[in-house]
Amino acid sequence: MNPQDPASKEIGHKASEKNDEPQTLALLQKIKAGQIEPKSIGKTERMLLVCFLMTEGNSNAEIAHLLKVSDRSIERDKQAIRKTNALAADPELVEQMVGRLVCGGELSIQRIRKAARDKNTPQAVKIDAEHRCYQIISDMIASLQRLGYLPTATPRLQADFTHNIGQIPDFSQMQAEVQRLRQITGETQGTDPQLTEQLNQIETELVKVKLVNQIENISNIVESKEGQSESDQ
Repeated sequence: MNPQDPASKEIGHKASEKNDEPQTLALLQKIKAGQIEPKSIGKTERMLLVCFLMTEGNSNAEIAHLLKVSDRSIERDKQAIRKTNALAADPELVEQMVGRLVCGGELSIQRIRKAARDKNTPQAVKIDAEHRCYQIISDMIASLQRLGYLPTATPRLQADFTHNIGQIPDFSQMQAEVQRLRQITGETQGTDPQLTEQLNQIETELVKVKLVNQIENISNIVESKEGQSESDQ
């Protein structure tokens, strides 16, 4: 083995592949048996060993002692492995993880029900098994809703809200109502400071709403002009 071999860019992934596990495990066994000097192996092989030993819960000191390198070398290897395994934001990854979530949930349900079908399984355990299956389905639905793959009750809640309270007043109406309430509280002796503070907070929020509306109007105008320019071209 050449000690100058560069570390593979897919070292972290290789360590988790089944094809590499027998070779890595065999190398580790030979090192433990004293058949191979750890310092003679290349960086690629060492990083595979580090990754394998990490999964077994070994500390930096234990790995460094076994491979006869410094603790800092092991930490550098770990950093390289973490960088290799880093994932960039990718829409396809979301789809893949959703697929994995659903498949894993279905597999868990199958295993639970298979175990519950055993004739020696107590009735209480069978009932609990069905409950666990229901929980898995419920958790999957909640996860898919959070990820945007299933609808939530938000549209219905918004419709109920509008139906129950009627048409929401516009900015000028709300501002006029706040001014009316402020005038009443100013004319009343012994005005509650807390009430005044609440009115101040409402006015502050109203200003924010007005700014948002103005920005939205400007955005619509700009988008409209851009659309006209593209159609003219």
